[in-house]
Amino acid sequence: MIYEILLPLPLNKTFSYQHPFPFKSSDKLLIGSLVEVEFNKKILVGLVSNIIDSESSNRPLKKIKKICNPFFNKEIIESINFISHYTCNKKSLILKLFLSGFSNRTDFLKIKSLKKNKKLSLNTDQKSAVKYLLETNFKKFTVVLLEGVTGSGKTRVYMNKAEEVIEAGFQCLILVPEIILTTQWVKEIEEDYGLDALVYHSSIKKKEREKIWFNVNQNKIKLIIGTRSALFLPFSKLGLIVVDEEHDNSYKQEEQTIINARDFSILRARNSNCMIILSSATPSIESSYNVKIKKFKHLQLSERVNNLSLPKINIIDMRNQKDLISRDIMEIVSKNIKNGYQTLIYINKRGYAPFVICKNCGYTKNCEKCNTSLVLHDLKNKKGYLLCHHCNYREDFLNICETCGSEDKFSFSGVGVEKIHELISNEFPQSESCILSSDTIKNHEKFKDLITKIISNKINIIIGTQLITKGHNFPFLKTVIILNIDNLLNDINFRSYEKTFQQIIQVSGRAGRKKLQGEVFIQTFQPNHQVIKLCKSQNIKNFTKWEIESRKKNLQPPFKSYISLILISKLEKELISFSNIISEKIKKTFNELTVYGPAPALLYKKNLDFRYRILLKLEKSSKIQNNIKTFLINLQTPSKVRLYIDVDPINFI
Repeated sequence: MIYEILLPLPLNKTFSYQHPFPFKSSDKLLIGSLVEVEFNKKILVGLVSNIIDSESSNRPLKKIKKICNPFFNKEIIESINFISHYTCNKKSLILKLFLSGFSNRTDFLKIKSLKKNKKLSLNTDQKSAVKYLLETNFKKFTVVLLEGVTGSGKTRVYMNKAEEVIEAGFQCLILVPEIILTTQWVKEIEEDYGLDALVYHSSIKKKEREKIWFNVNQNKIKLIIGTRSALFLPFSKLGLIVVDEEHDNSYKQEEQTIINARDFSILRARNSNCMIILSSATPSIESSYNVKIKKFKHLQLSERVNNLSLPKINIIDMRNQKDLISRDIMEIVSKNIKNGYQTLIYINKRGYAPFVICKNCGYTKNCEKCNTSLVLHDLKNKKGYLLCHHCNYREDFLNICETCGSEDKFSFSGVGVEKIHELISNEFPQSESCILSSDTIKNHEKFKDLITKIISNKINIIIGTQLITKGHNFPFLKTVIILNIDNLLNDINFRSYEKTFQQIIQVSGRAGRKKLQGEVFIQTFQPNHQVIKLCKSQNIKNFTKWEIESRKKNLQPPFKSYISLILISKLEKELISFSNIISEKIKKTFNELTVYGPAPALLYKKNLDFRYRILLKLEKSSKIQNNIKTFLINLQTPSKVRLYIDVDPINFI
């Protein structure tokens, strides 16, 4: 027998090995077996991807060193093959993701025994949704879009199905966008349903990750809650996948191996022949369209739990305002402080100021490695630092112009979350305020303490970035204020309207969650914009219909498909030359698609690399897509140029 072994290397091929002789019949290798082999004087773990019924080879073959205990079933093999072709990634790189938690250890985790769950009350909408899910066979591939307004109790609905699946001896995976936000949520699931939920993400300790990986493969762990990396665990008996906040961009891995975890979840559910639930208050346009064409089932929760009302959304016209925050809003914040209520101010910009510029000569501080401005952070007592949000280059901020030598002449242009915090602290010096952003969650314990203070009403004003749109439940939060939304509304991305609508509705939903009538104020220079009007009415159905019609008219996804080619090199001339060669080759080979570019990427230089982009627009036809993807996977690039292929891109910089 000759065994074709797929190794986790950046090579688009397999390698032939012989079975270790002598061997017993119990040592028989099957497709899906994991083995240790020697490759370039290193011991690597690989996957048996094919078996050739032959006793000899044209060349001497190395023998397999060791047969590993874990085994990849048919579902994993099919998923690796399909996602490799669909995303134009090498199979070996997809395998590498599946092996990221691999270990030969065979120690089993102690799993808590199931306790009796609590009798949780359900409203009419929830009961109807739960009834449908319980009557639907989870052992058959079904995609369900669970759409529910913020605070409608979507978790209670899908956890009823998870409980049924686990009691039947199957495994359940719940994907979440940000694991750090779910500590309290996971605890509630354990208490409410008596289920032992193990949390999995790329930041947990290697030893713990390896234990979970092995026990999942042996079907010893029934419930995993994790970020997108959990999708690459080697489940052996999947019965249910839930993608919570399915619209969230965090599910798209945009570095190295580019994959959309939400789409891959659907594939794994299909290959496992099981149910998948996509849950969101603001579903992606793609998911809503799949409901429209009856590809997905649709469940809707239109009421909040405990008969709570949705917050009222108000529009603040900023066209004649000079202040960053209108005086009317400042009065509302003051009133909330007096009455013991909390205010949340949302601005999706990290740092203090997006860039600094010398008022004397116009010089701006740019990143040494990227063609982008450095963002000013932590400006306290005239100190601070400048940070590149793309490569993390950092330097101390000195208020001296390097060009003209002027001191204290830098203007801090634009506005970030830290500037708003400074403004609020000056306006309300006796109040307690805090910042919630990705810069404040790096210390897990500090972040946990901060959330505890907010929940116990020890913080009056919360100022945050997009992080605060996800999953928080603050009982004393009455008012949400949304700043600077016009930036996102006018972004060049064709999804800018969708993202704007989602962010506004999601952050609005933080208000009035516990016996409070919530209120929302959106500051905008475009009060008559259709998206702002649709946000005010909170009519998701009308927005989705309007956006789908717009996409259809403009021949954009989901009516067409995009594939983005990102070419990267430290050699600018070679990059430009090869980009032109690829573009011409694609145009000559395929008449049925539109080719945009090549052109410099919006972020032309990143971490000392030059970047070019080519965008392909093509029909949804599977035949056309298969042909172009086969072509792209087999493209040969010069040694000094790297090519990344982004199928169904979200980001265009």
